[in-house]
Amino acid sequence: MVLKNYLRSKEKDLKSDENYPENFWPKLITLLCAGAFIYWVMTTPDSDTALNKYLFDPILKQIDKIK
Repeated sequence: MVLKNYLRSKEKDLKSDENYPENFWPKLITLLCAGAFIYWVMTTPDSDTALNKYLFDPILKQIDKIK
């Protein structure tokens, strides 16, 4: 009980930095991953084959199972 009250008081004392939005790091990581994926697609000569094999084909197989 004492520990819970202590943690609650600490949560109230913690203030987020005004310069960063609350979900700054998840957004940044998502954008960096999306950028790396786009860079890979644009620069790899056989990216269309890899995309078909590892992304589109499994999705299409799952859709065919549903039908």
